[in-house]
Amino acid sequence: MRINRRSLLLLVFLSAALAAVPAQTPPIRITTGPYLQNPSATAMTVVWITNRNATGTVEYGPPDGELKAAFSSHDGLIDSNERIHRVVLTDLSPGTTYRYRVVSRDILNFGPYKVDFGATADSGFSEFRTFDPRKQSFSFLVFNDMHDIPATIPDMLKAAGDRPYDFVLLTGDSISDIENENQITAMLDEAVKDFASRIPLFWTRGNHETRGKFARQFPLYLASPNGRFFYSFDHGPVHFVVLDTGEDKVDTSPEYSGLVDFQRYRREEGEWLKAEVETEAFRKAKYRVVFAHMPFPAAPRNPALNNQPGPANGMEDAYQNFGATLNTAGIDMMISGHVHTAAIIDPEPGRHIYPIVRGGGPKDQGRTVIRVDVTDRALEAVVLRPDGTAFGACQVPARR
Repeated sequence: MRINRRSLLLLVFLSAALAAVPAQTPPIRITTGPYLQNPSATAMTVVWITNRNATGTVEYGPPDGELKAAFSSHDGLIDSNERIHRVVLTDLSPGTTYRYRVVSRDILNFGPYKVDFGATADSGFSEFRTFDPRKQSFSFLVFNDMHDIPATIPDMLKAAGDRPYDFVLLTGDSISDIENENQITAMLDEAVKDFASRIPLFWTRGNHETRGKFARQFPLYLASPNGRFFYSFDHGPVHFVVLDTGEDKVDTSPEYSGLVDFQRYRREEGEWLKAEVETEAFRKAKYRVVFAHMPFPAAPRNPALNNQPGPANGMEDAYQNFGATLNTAGIDMMISGHVHTAAIIDPEPGRHIYPIVRGGGPKDQGRTVIRVDVTDRALEAVVLRPDGTAFGACQVPARR
């Protein structure tokens, strides 16, 4: 096909004209959140995600009072030019309701001596309530092993009934191997829609959340008191311990390609746990509850481990590092998942002196939600099926 000179010049002109038209940049917006993390009696962490790099501020205050503005900074630099925003609100009052909203401002040009800002996006106002050490009665909910099925959250919230709850905890494997951010935000978006902008969310790591090319970015979306996947927190008369049981196979398993180091990690975590159970908060608590994805005291015994240190699979290695400490310290209840079969496991002398409440699997009638009710008399956990009926229950009297 021949193109004459006039047509060629026209094509060149049109190409130059199109190149000169600036690309339309979508407006700045909040794509996920805000969601509440790492609550305490005097602090709350607010996290949200924007569609591109921006600034991040939280405006907060009493429901009918003056608002303050909070931001995050490190080493003299205010966090900005990022998509994942995390701001810690401090000096709050225990058991107090606050209203808040998050605000992000577009950055058009981040120069070394001048920054050009654009439009802002905000979340609209919501409210949260801080934890309260004086509170004697409350409830919380536990989800486990949802495996990339966000609809489990609203479905099982219906099963849990209308009773108020103070926080929600995921005991791991909410995602089946983390390949990209969308898997994380899909679960967070559903949680935000249902509760997480008003009620704090804890997300314990399961073995599947250690897998996939994006697993090493997972911590960016969460907040904890010490920045680790193992930590403790308090609410009312309960001291909670969150453990990270890691992968479920030996570190040398070929499927990990030599890129995991969980035996050393669990030894480090075990030393932390020994110090944790000696803290005043732990020793003085009326109830002590442990969350762990894998219910390691219920793991099959490996006779070889009685004669040599390893190699151990994940559950047995967790038992080696955590089991004796928890038994000696006096745990009231462990709540877990992993096995995809709901169970109430009674104490077994010589193995674990506390009951284990285990949630069910990710599909159909195997799904469960665990509702735990705390009173000054007892700690009661009920495993609920999708239709709201109880699979089983476990009650522990208050420590005298």
